[in-house]
Amino acid sequence: MMDAVTPTEMMPMEDPEAFAVAFVQAAVDLYKTEGRDAAIAYHNDPMNIDGQWYVFIADADDMFVAHAAAPSFVGKDIKDVPALDGSLIGVEIAMATTEGRWTEYLWPNPETNKIEQKRTWSIRHDGYLFGSGYYKPWGPDPATLTLASKDDPAAFTHDLVLAAIARYEFEGLEATAAYYNDPMNIDGQWYIFITDADDMFVAHAPRPDFVGTDLKEVLGLDGSRMLGVEIAAATGTGLWIEYLWPNPESGENEMKRTWAIRHDGYLFGSGYYEPVVENDMDTMGATDTTAEEN
Repeated sequence: MMDAVTPTEMMPMEDPEAFAVAFVQAAVDLYKTEGRDAAIAYHNDPMNIDGQWYVFIADADDMFVAHAAAPSFVGKDIKDVPALDGSLIGVEIAMATTEGRWTEYLWPNPETNKIEQKRTWSIRHDGYLFGSGYYKPWGPDPATLTLASKDDPAAFTHDLVLAAIARYEFEGLEATAAYYNDPMNIDGQWYIFITDADDMFVAHAPRPDFVGTDLKEVLGLDGSRMLGVEIAAATGTGLWIEYLWPNPESGENEMKRTWAIRHDGYLFGSGYYEPVVENDMDTMGATDTTAEEN
């Protein structure tokens, strides 16, 4: 079956745009010749991920039915999938017609485990949405990046973390860790924390005593919640988590909403604070994870 559905007339990196179109067409052809169930089973099998290449499929209602790189997507609406800046990139991808559509966005490359620029080709056939894409390295000069307004704290947090990742790609870990360990780079309530691939802190300006310790050993303020374990569960698409934590700007314990994401094995995170309201203590255990891979 592999020979029947995998294009062989080109190497992926020779012409990735043409390969992406052919790769998706092969999935459509499998659907035509072998049927819906066979196509879905094939593209849900992780063995059919080839480096950066995989096909995802959504049904006529835009619900994922196949996604080998992110099995947790299956059964979810593609239109609910956020990009790494928080925008709903899935809505744009789902706009594809029988003529096909290109969409560009930042996304983790399963081959490199880094956030990169992805260009996805998606097309409709028989109501179903078939898509795949290719990646280009991403690592702009952080000085050139524009951050969202702090009036939108979630968007600002996304941008701040992505800027930290860009700095890592541009300057390397040592310089990046030194930058974010400098208290001068705490911006009111906002700061960046970084851990290595073993979840050991390498940067945390408000808590320099954390550097060299394991994130997974960090407990919530009540002493029982395994807060660090929850944060360390972040993947390449990120994770939102809420918990009570000291606000370095106010000095008070406040409800913090943190976004953490993996890049090149490292964990980058930041967050913003909201006033504590009644019943927050009952709900702060809830987490909101984004989708895995797309």
